[in-house]
Amino acid sequence: MTEIKDVEVKIDVLHPNPVIGLGVPLILTEGLTPSYKEYKSLAALEVDFAKETSAYKVAKTEFDQKNKARIVAVATYVKTTPAPGESLMEVFEKFFGKTWHFAIFADATPTEILPASQLVEQKEYKFVMLQSDTKTDFTPFIKMPRTLKYFHAKKDESLVAAVVGDVANLPVGQATWKFRKNFVGITPNDDLTGTEVDALHEMGVNTYLTKVGVPQTSEGLATIGEYIDFYHGQDFVKSDAETRLQKLLVENDKIPSNDMGVSMVGSTFTSTLETAGQQGIIEKGESGYLYTIETDKFEDGTEENVRDRVYAGVRFSYIPQGAIHKIRVNGSVVSTN
Repeated sequence: MTEIKDVEVKIDVLHPNPVIGLGVPLILTEGLTPSYKEYKSLAALEVDFAKETSAYKVAKTEFDQKNKARIVAVATYVKTTPAPGESLMEVFEKFFGKTWHFAIFADATPTEILPASQLVEQKEYKFVMLQSDTKTDFTPFIKMPRTLKYFHAKKDESLVAAVVGDVANLPVGQATWKFRKNFVGITPNDDLTGTEVDALHEMGVNTYLTKVGVPQTSEGLATIGEYIDFYHGQDFVKSDAETRLQKLLVENDKIPSNDMGVSMVGSTFTSTLETAGQQGIIEKGESGYLYTIETDKFEDGTEENVRDRVYAGVRFSYIPQGAIHKIRVNGSVVSTN
């Protein structure tokens, strides 16, 4: 069923000069017929997917991590000669509006995943997890920040499921995706040279390796020069604002189409941005969190919007809070001679 809602928040990324739990995974796997189901435990999932199936193995990796999601969703599609509505992309589109936020493809090749990545980029919401042991597989996805790319040498291990299970369900804004460490069931890619790791990073690709004796993610890149927490923070703002504004519409007998109604909308959106600031999504300045909100009068909207009772007069911007990923220290030694 297509998601039905009365509120839509769109965020455009600007590049100026420098100045609800969104971690549920969706495992897409081959099946006899299309289906979608959410599981609260590995035992419950095993009723439908035996231990030797790829769906079970991916789910187990997610459930084995310390910050695992409260639920894991699984969708099945027909790979060989699918009937109308049964293909991977048709199933992906059908269930796009469900509660999941990170799509993991248990049985698909990068070529098969590409249309799903394109859809996520078009919608500017949610993420596709892409894992491969072949560097050239990442080339078509280099400029796709919502396809999170991970190189991993062992095909039988789901590094992307471990990443989601470790960090995706932490409070958005309070964790970077670099330095995620000690994944259960994942072997570090310690055969990679420093030059090879740098080459991956230059493609916006992450990996998992050992540094100072600790297995950890090499970076938290979404694409070249952009970071996963930046986009995850956008999704929080969008999701939280839509939830609050929908609640505003439902819980009030009427939102008047005058200054009072506009003020109610603006105040509700302010609550979202204040919360985002408290969580570390929005940077803080001397006088508060660095965001702006502008609202127009309802009657200044288009003739069509006024007629249809649509208010589209809210505009906002914010400066995202980053994280320190490297530290360089300059020092000097005073000679006693």
